[in-house]
Amino acid sequence: MVLGGFVDWRGRAINGEVHGGVKATWFLHVLNVVTNVVIVPNLLNLVTYLHGTMHMGVSGSTTTATNFIGATSGFALIAAFLSDSYITRARTMLLFAPFMFLGYGLLALQAYSPSLHPPPCDNKVELNNCEEVHGWNATLLYAALYMCAFGDGTMRVCLPSLGADQFDHEDPSESQRQSSFFNWYSFGISLGGFIGLILIVWLENYKGWDIGFGVCAILILLGLLVVAAGLPFYRNQVPQGSPLTRVLQVALRI
Repeated sequence: MVLGGFVDWRGRAINGEVHGGVKATWFLHVLNVVTNVVIVPNLLNLVTYLHGTMHMGVSGSTTTATNFIGATSGFALIAAFLSDSYITRARTMLLFAPFMFLGYGLLALQAYSPSLHPPPCDNKVELNNCEEVHGWNATLLYAALYMCAFGDGTMRVCLPSLGADQFDHEDPSESQRQSSFFNWYSFGISLGGFIGLILIVWLENYKGWDIGFGVCAILILLGLLVVAAGLPFYRNQVPQGSPLTRVLQVALRI
């Protein structure tokens, strides 16, 4: 069975019996779990890191964490536009999601190297004497955080959409499997968050932020390698071009 509107990773017409289906989604489930192992605990623990290690004020730490969450959503919009209009969802994810790996790698490097973060200080006792991160080190911190946000936003918008593409919603049996995919996807979010809140938070608080961020970077890299291994099995929806272009064409004709 050949399906129209979909291509394989090389841009060739796909065969519904070879591409897509449940077997293709398991690669995506792995990345979904891994991503949430990383992002959920770090979202909740970010203020602690910024305030305790980078010696930012409570308000500054909270604002930075809030901006990080907002940036993730903003980058998700950009990734959604690109994947729908110009490049496939799988390519969008594999092109931009590695920024998340790079971001956590930079955070691990900064947390490990004493020259890249302020000297240790008990901000509960010496609040006014603690040196806040500034200059080049602050630039490195923000660059790493927004790399993480860029990669995370890309994966959050491309993963569920790519998973849905693996099933023909006009086929009753495949439509049922598509619903099952989203059930497992939701379970993966919860499972990943549960593991992360135990493992990653423990590593960051008791073994060091450098180890915690380093493990996060490794997990993201492994997840991306698994997704890349599934490329020969994915159904990729053919991009339809920018909707803004079509709107402008209609407006000009009017």
